[in-house]
Amino acid sequence: MAKVVTAFADNSGAIHAAPIDAILVDLTAVLGRIGAEGGLTTGLAQIILEKRSEIEMIFADFDAMTAATEARP
Repeated sequence: MAKVVTAFADNSGAIHAAPIDAILVDLTAVLGRIGAEGGLTTGLAQIILEKRSEIEMIFADFDAMTAATEARP
């Protein structure tokens, strides 16, 4: 019997059972190859995802500082 299933597609269209798998594939693609044969890329993508809130705060601070600098006459 047919049934509805939930799946998640990464940016290249590959289907994954969990959203984290799709996101890690996308992050890995954005980062490119890091280390010999790209061996560090997946681990780095995982760390970025785990540290997302801290990284977003850093970028928010950067955006605020950049906007303040650009607003000066």
